[in-house]
Amino acid sequence: MTHALLSAIPLAIVASTPLLLAVLGELVVERAGMINLGIEGMMLTAAMTAVITEELTHSIALGFLGGIIGAAIAGALFGLFAIRYAVDQIVTGTAIVLLAQGMTGYVYRELDLFNQPIPRMTFDPIVPLAWIVFPIALALLLWRTRFGLRLRACGELPAAVTANGASVTMHRWIALAIESALTGIAGAYLSLALSSGFAENMVSGRGFIALSIVIFGRWKFKGALLGTAVFGIAAAAQYALQASGRGVPFHLLLAVPYVVTLLILCGIAGRVRAPESLGKT
Repeated sequence: MTHALLSAIPLAIVASTPLLLAVLGELVVERAGMINLGIEGMMLTAAMTAVITEELTHSIALGFLGGIIGAAIAGALFGLFAIRYAVDQIVTGTAIVLLAQGMTGYVYRELDLFNQPIPRMTFDPIVPLAWIVFPIALALLLWRTRFGLRLRACGELPAAVTANGASVTMHRWIALAIESALTGIAGAYLSLALSSGFAENMVSGRGFIALSIVIFGRWKFKGALLGTAVFGIAAAAQYALQASGRGVPFHLLLAVPYVVTLLILCGIAGRVRAPESLGKT
């Protein structure tokens, strides 16, 4: 069992990469004072547009670009209502998820582009980018620059940003653009690298898990990496249990990472401090 668990960890790291990208994007947005439940819909849209772009261009790189564009469209829709018109962010995010599920399901059934297998990536730079480069770059941006200070102030005391002559709206749009890029890569990686194409609801709740990991990590990048690693270890345990052939029902094994995440959240509930203006218009 121990050997199977250790051998499953590299696979779990790769499988957790889209989740980590979503966590990093959501952390930036929440630091700016927004709760984007629509991240699940953004990833799902990106997974679909990445496959469509790859099928039309026969280019994996352009497929990732298509994924980013798809996530950006969904993110712009969220920003239009949540930032421009100050609609409740929870309601807006939920609507984005429902819209994405319905739209991608319809396109999946109507188009024939998804019937052909996607060629696998021969070189995978996404894993080191997600686990090393992006966290370091974002941490330096948010904690070592004037822009990052103002962005974090948007989530704590927006009035101070306004009093300093800066725009809260601009900083929140930039945060949403960063999240859209990371989420677009996540969705594209899910459909172009981890899967052989697009399938309905293939994100499987990763966006909602990303929201919980941001809370677990106390809105810090170190915590985000740790939380995603915990989820990855739980996923590795799931793979190890499957390989051990102990007769545990398959559907129960699929629930292991989510149950572990839920138990961790129950243990830290009430002991974390969110950004002061998080979710407030």
